[in-house]
Amino acid sequence: MKVKICFITSTIFNLGGVQRVLSVVASELSKFHDVDILCTDNSYEINRELYDLELGVNVIFGQDLIKKNFFQKALYGVIKKINFKTGFLNNKKNINTLTEIYYPKKIQDKFIDYLNKKNYDIVIGVEGIYSLLLGIISDKLNSKTIGWQHNCYEAYLKNEGRYYWNQNELFNKYIPNLDEYIVLTKNDQEMFLKENNIDCKVIYNPKSFSSAKKSKLEKKQFLAAGRFTYQKGFDLLIESFNEFSKINSEWNLVIVGEGDEKEQINELIKKYNLFDRIRIDDFTDDIKKYFCESSILLLPSRWEGMPMIVLESLEMGVPVISYDIPAIQPLITNNKEGLIVEKFNTRNFALAMNILAKDSKKLREFACNAITKSEEFSLDSIVSRWNYIFEEMLKNK
Repeated sequence: MKVKICFITSTIFNLGGVQRVLSVVASELSKFHDVDILCTDNSYEINRELYDLELGVNVIFGQDLIKKNFFQKALYGVIKKINFKTGFLNNKKNINTLTEIYYPKKIQDKFIDYLNKKNYDIVIGVEGIYSLLLGIISDKLNSKTIGWQHNCYEAYLKNEGRYYWNQNELFNKYIPNLDEYIVLTKNDQEMFLKENNIDCKVIYNPKSFSSAKKSKLEKKQFLAAGRFTYQKGFDLLIESFNEFSKINSEWNLVIVGEGDEKEQINELIKKYNLFDRIRIDDFTDDIKKYFCESSILLLPSRWEGMPMIVLESLEMGVPVISYDIPAIQPLITNNKEGLIVEKFNTRNFALAMNILAKDSKKLREFACNAITKSEEFSLDSIVSRWNYIFEEMLKNK
């Protein structure tokens, strides 16, 4: 059954896991369906090669849909900041005001008009912001609606001062209006049901590539990759590597990434005099090369949705050391595909690094398990799940 689908997101053309996953899934779906990606931010350079976005995916820029007048933007911005800190609007009594502040009626109307004119069968809101928007306007749309969460429950609603902090009531009221809400893990599914009485479906992220070539695990090199932000925990990683360097002089670390906290990480490396052991490389579109030159992936993140770098590591046969965050549970079993460390114990993380670095037999055993595990996240399997949900939703349309 061929359907007309629209994904709504901010952009598809900047660096990030959401952009990579959306590109991969949309590209594969375009082989079966008509797929549009509606981007509300046109400030990034158009680059389909960034994540191999298929030409069959139609990218539309709709920055005018989210424009506010200067006075409204300034006033609502101030109220948002106050609510973010105090939560004074985050209750049932003030839900209408809370809705207007985050999703003004004029913006709602523009999306309703645009989406209905396009005659989509299914509209998918990418991340919380557009999932909530669709939940608010769903009863006025001619299409079925899906929200697609791209981070863990704890990051969205339990992470003080970040993401959707003090917006719980928006989730409680509007997410149930969607025809489906998609989360990344069973933990997220259980948390939404327990905390918000919201029923969700789980669809894993797919691995972004398949590779016949695997790491030979011959080089004594750790790999870490991602944006230099608080979430990714590279500060924790440098602390751990400093501990590790006191007991192991052979293994080095390569970090691939860019971001606002890069200088802070460089300062930590300088503080511990580790420039001869740690190298930072800029973002690459050839991460496979780095995996082939590395033997262990380190994931020091404080939270994740479903980390693409771990999916890629499994595919490349590179064992993983990670903190025990919910997102890692579907990917790594302790002592099978890698080692899971109590969060956020930097000393124990360093000890885990040393255990695996010294044990080549265990390393190769974990690598074989990783390759087997990666099969669970094949693109065919994930897209089949999406197609099944589409068919079930449209049966009675």
